[in-house]
Amino acid sequence: MHRFGLRFVAPASSRRSGGTLLTSGIRRAAVFSSRLLIHERGRLLASVGGVTFALLLIFLQLGFRNALLNSALELLRQVDADILVINKEKDPFLKRTPMHHERLYQALAADGVETAAPIWLALREWKNIKEGTLHPIRIIGFDPDMPTFLIDAVRENSHKLKRIGTALLDNRSRSSYGELPAGKAQVNLREIEIVGTFPLGTDFEVDGSLLVSEETFFELTGKSPKWTEIALLKLFPGTDPGPVLDHLARVLPGDVRAFSKAQLIERDLAYWRAGTPISVILLVGVALGFAVGVVICYQILYTEVLDHLAEFATLKAMGYSDRYIEFVVISESVLLAVLGFIPSMLLGSGLLALLSWSSGLPAGVTINDAARVGALSLGMCTLASLMALRKVRSLEPAELF
Repeated sequence: MHRFGLRFVAPASSRRSGGTLLTSGIRRAAVFSSRLLIHERGRLLASVGGVTFALLLIFLQLGFRNALLNSALELLRQVDADILVINKEKDPFLKRTPMHHERLYQALAADGVETAAPIWLALREWKNIKEGTLHPIRIIGFDPDMPTFLIDAVRENSHKLKRIGTALLDNRSRSSYGELPAGKAQVNLREIEIVGTFPLGTDFEVDGSLLVSEETFFELTGKSPKWTEIALLKLFPGTDPGPVLDHLARVLPGDVRAFSKAQLIERDLAYWRAGTPISVILLVGVALGFAVGVVICYQILYTEVLDHLAEFATLKAMGYSDRYIEFVVISESVLLAVLGFIPSMLLGSGLLALLSWSSGLPAGVTINDAARVGALSLGMCTLASLMALRKVRSLEPAELF
């Protein structure tokens, strides 16, 4: 064992207490496993690279899934409302399913409701004037005199939209829309004037959004003012939304439903997590990344075991138990998990930031995601080590010769 810089002796006798012996054995096994890995630097780099690749796949799949969830919920998160009234068929929130405008006034009449602001949604085509290409864009109509959004840029510039034919453009729109204009633009074959920008971001349906007044919305889309997409209700300060929701459920017609903002966010999260094929596909991608990692780690650790059979046989001949040798191999797997996790997190964060910058999608991973990947990394490598240990369990000291 001297080539690893370690000197082994036969297991200690009963002169040591059980706790001291266990601690010493664990420490010695951990040091031995690290020396086994570090002894061949080229193999160590290849091994860490394999684990990093598998974990990077998992990080990217989680980042893509977060992009789906965050982009789908961003508009809902940015509306200024305590309660939202929508068509009962409007699931998810971005689905364009209008309700009769009268529902807004019916909701406004409820006790505790201070204001009710309408929102309209439509999908039309934006013309890239420089290239002459058409791209879908979401048009969001609202009353500039009503508190509708939590976005500071919208609050500061909404007064500019009172003039018909003006609009605010999402400055996180995709580059396919062309350079952000500071003047005339064309939507649905009609000319409009861009009078400002606001930050919202793209999603998996459209590459950007346009905010306009209700008059401009009807002019651009041809929709009837008899219909409203969403009613945003603000309650009087100190009002409990629970009784108001119960009252609205009783008095509003059956074609609409009322939700608190938190309830609607939870409902949409559940829809996008489990009700869409793309979310399921991304979760399958995480599972495949885990499976690939197990295979890679197994190949690495199995090769390590084969190459060090002589050392393991010597340890067994000296009286070290199978459990001790198993701990050595498992310690190697834990070291690989840690060494592979750090670069995979850095690479994954960098690639997702690049994706977010280029696409406008809010791709990224949270601290909780990183903790989950760390746990998957440990589980992946530990499972692989248990599979690779079958050779050690059947090892006889005579194999040394």
